Amino acid sequence: MPHALRILALTALCLLALPAGRVFAQQAFWAGMDKTPLRAERSAEAAVLLELPRGMPVRVIRSEGAWSFVQEPGGVEAWAYQGHLSPTQPPAADVDLFAPLPGSLVLAEAADTSRSTRSVRPARSQGIRPLLDVLEMPLSRQNLEEFLREGGIGEYARVQPQSAGGPLRLAAPRPAAQAGGEAERLLGLNLAVVAVARVAKPAFDTHLQRYVNLVGLSVARFAPGNALAYRFVVLESPAALSFSLPGGFVMLSRGLVQALDNEAQLALVLAHETAHATLGHVWAKALASPFFRSGGAMTDRDVQSPLFAPMLEAVLDMVLRQGLPTRQEFEADAAALQMAYRAGYDPLQLAAALRAVERACGPEAGGSATAWNALHPPMSRRLEHIQTLLAQLPMQDGLALGTERFRARR
Repeated sequence: MPHALRILALTALCLLALPAGRVFAQQAFWAGMDKTPLRAERSAEAAVLLELPRGMPVRVIRSEGAWSFVQEPGGVEAWAYQGHLSPTQPPAADVDLFAPLPGSLVLAEAADTSRSTRSVRPARSQGIRPLLDVLEMPLSRQNLEEFLREGGIGEYARVQPQSAGGPLRLAAPRPAAQAGGEAERLLGLNLAVVAVARVAKPAFDTHLQRYVNLVGLSVARFAPGNALAYRFVVLESPAALSFSLPGGFVMLSRGLVQALDNEAQLALVLAHETAHATLGHVWAKALASPFFRSGGAMTDRDVQSPLFAPMLEAVLDMVLRQGLPTRQEFEADAAALQMAYRAGYDPLQLAAALRAVERACGPEAGGSATAWNALHPPMSRRLEHIQTLLAQLPMQDGLALGTERFRARR
C-alpha cells in the first residue's frame, strides 16, 4: 500500500478507536516530525519504544506538563513530547533531513566556461567549492540530539513546565506550489551559485556553519508544507540579510548573525526563511516564469533555452531586491513562531530579532534600513501581526534563549 494511503487508513483506525462521546479535536493528533519518538517515561532520557513517521495519527489519552501519553494505531501506549505532535495532519515526509544531498546536486560535473553559469550542474570550480563544502557538511540525527541536549532545548529543557503548554491551534498555511522534487532542488542550487557570486562567498568558519545548520535543522523538522532537504549557508558579508531559495537552501550573512542577541532569535530567523522554502513561495515565482510555463525542465538541454537565464534573473531580483508579497511574509512569520515553539525556543524573540536586524541596517550602524524595509512589510504592521499570533500561543516555562552558547559560537 502506498505510504500516503497507509497514513489515511491508520487515521481512520485512530478515529474509530476514540471513546464514544469524546471530541475528536481534543484527542486526535499526528506525529509532527519524521521519527517522532514515543518514550517509556516523561523524559527525553527515557527509552524509546517506537519511532513514528511524520503524519502518523495518535490518540492522546492524557497530558502532563510538556508531555502527552498517547496510543498509536498499533496499540502501543507511551509518552510523546507535546512539541513533537501536530493538531493537524502534516504531509508525510519523503525526505530525510540528515541524508547526504543527492549526487546530482553536489557532485557537479565539469562544464565549459561559456556554459558554466547556465548549466544545470554548476562547474566544480574554485569559486563554488566553499559553497559545496557547506552543503556537503555531514550532519546526523545523533548530532542534533546532542546539540539539543547540550543546549537544554525542547524535550531536553532543564526547567520542565509545571503546566501543559498544550497543542498549537494556529492555522497551517498552504503551500503556494506543489513540491518540485529534483527540479526544485536543482534550481535552488543553481540560484545559490549565482547568489554567492553576487552577494558574498560562504564564511570560511566550519564551526559557525555547523552551528547555524544545527540551529536551522532543530526548527526545520517542524516546517509546514513540503518537506525539503534543508541546508543553511552563512555568507561573509557585514550587511544584515537573509533569504530563501527553492529546494530548502537558506542563506544569511555573518552581519545578521552578529546583529542578533541569542540562539532563539537565530532559530526564528532561520525558521522564517525555512517557511518560505517549504511553502514554495520562491518556487512558485519560478514556475510562473515563461521558462517553466513553456515546458522547460532542469535538464542540460533545456537550460540552454534563452528563457532560462531571464528566469534566474527574475527570481533573484525578487529575493534580493523586490521582496516577497506581504501575505507570504506574514505566513512565514506565523510558521516561524510555531516551528520555534514546537522545537523549544522562545517565540517571543521574533519581535526582538526583527528590531535587532533593523538597528543593524540603520545609518548609525553603517547599514541601509531603506534596503531592508524594501524587502519586508512595514515594521509596525509586522510587529502587530506577530503580537496577534503570540496571543494565541499556549506559553509555557522552559522555552530556551540559548544566549551563552550563541555568544560563544557566533
